Amino acid sequence: MTIDDATYTRPMGTDAHTDRDDSPAATGSRLLWDGGPLSPLNVAAYVTWLPVSFGMLDFARLSAADPVEWLGAACLLGFLALFVARVFLGRDHSRHERWWMAVVLPQAVLALLAIWLLGGGSGAVLLILVAVQLFAILNWRVAIWGQAAFNLGLALIWRQAFGMDWDRLLVELFPIIGFQAFAALTAYYATAVGDTRDELARVNAELLATQSLLEESARGEERLKLSRELHDVAGHKLTALKLNLARLARDPALAGREELGTSTALAHDLLDDIRAVVGELRKHDGVDLRAAIESLARQVHGPRFRIEVTDDARTHTVQAAETLLRCAQEGITNALRHGHPGEIVVWCGRRDATLELRVRDDGAAAPRLAFGNGLTGMRERLAALGGTLQVLPAPRRGVELIASLPAGA
Repeated sequence: MTIDDATYTRPMGTDAHTDRDDSPAATGSRLLWDGGPLSPLNVAAYVTWLPVSFGMLDFARLSAADPVEWLGAACLLGFLALFVARVFLGRDHSRHERWWMAVVLPQAVLALLAIWLLGGGSGAVLLILVAVQLFAILNWRVAIWGQAAFNLGLALIWRQAFGMDWDRLLVELFPIIGFQAFAALTAYYATAVGDTRDELARVNAELLATQSLLEESARGEERLKLSRELHDVAGHKLTALKLNLARLARDPALAGREELGTSTALAHDLLDDIRAVVGELRKHDGVDLRAAIESLARQVHGPRFRIEVTDDARTHTVQAAETLLRCAQEGITNALRHGHPGEIVVWCGRRDATLELRVRDDGAAAPRLAFGNGLTGMRERLAALGGTLQVLPAPRRGVELIASLPAGA
């Protein structure tokens, strides 16, 4: 598997983040259950499970220690336990999609076993809860086939275990399928809303960071223009003034005048002040990346950001600054899409004759790294300026992106 759209391979369904039809667990589930165990959607599921389970159980048989009834009750409790496990798993997006399937598919199996052991048509409602989860974590085509298999199992149980004739079976099954379709579409479009929201946030962050970069570039141009004007105009004229005052001081008639000495001292001090101001302005030559990177990070919600930009982290051209900013954006986007980290560290500064940018996250480990179109494009842009790009496993966990440019690029 290669990196697509500037992503790197991690233990997660990478294709899911570039095509809505392939959306797996992480994106849509953020919207559906990130509120925690007591979010409205999860509470609604608990409230649904409770009356369905009580309606299926025969408490007299439970009191009589009927093994079939107790096994059916265990299936219902197992369904609830797996649902709650999925709730907590949904808050850890670094998990692989297979982990999701390991707690969702058994829910359908347990629901069918409970229906077979306990009877009662209300148990089919549990398959609606399964449908919501499937369509939030799987490609919709795969989810349809999975749900169709569960409904076929339900029909076989009703037909074989309870002797339900085909007419009644279809009458009972079609409303269940209708509710499943409604729940599935709700989950699907809620996931699409989450995807769209994330994409808009990404584009907005890119625009704001670019705006900040352009503003800093304009300020840099103004500083450069001002320093040149001070040096070339005021500095030269003051130097000429000092020379003329020195010439006057050699005139015997003016050599002892106090006014001439004061004027010479003032001209000398003023020239020194202008040189100091020009020197200070020239310290800030180039484009400062700090504001643009901070603007980019402010638009990202979720992980903590640690931004470390040294005072000498400046480029001489907007093109070089934009290239490093895009590298920072790619590193952050990759971490969010596939690592789901708790913290992202962005460091930018000079190392000898090199201007270096590092983006490190503490997200999911990357067992294999490969360059796809996105990172390949970043590497080509850096190479055009004499720079390099590396993507390496971080020392502890996560991934580190390292972009470097010659300091004079």
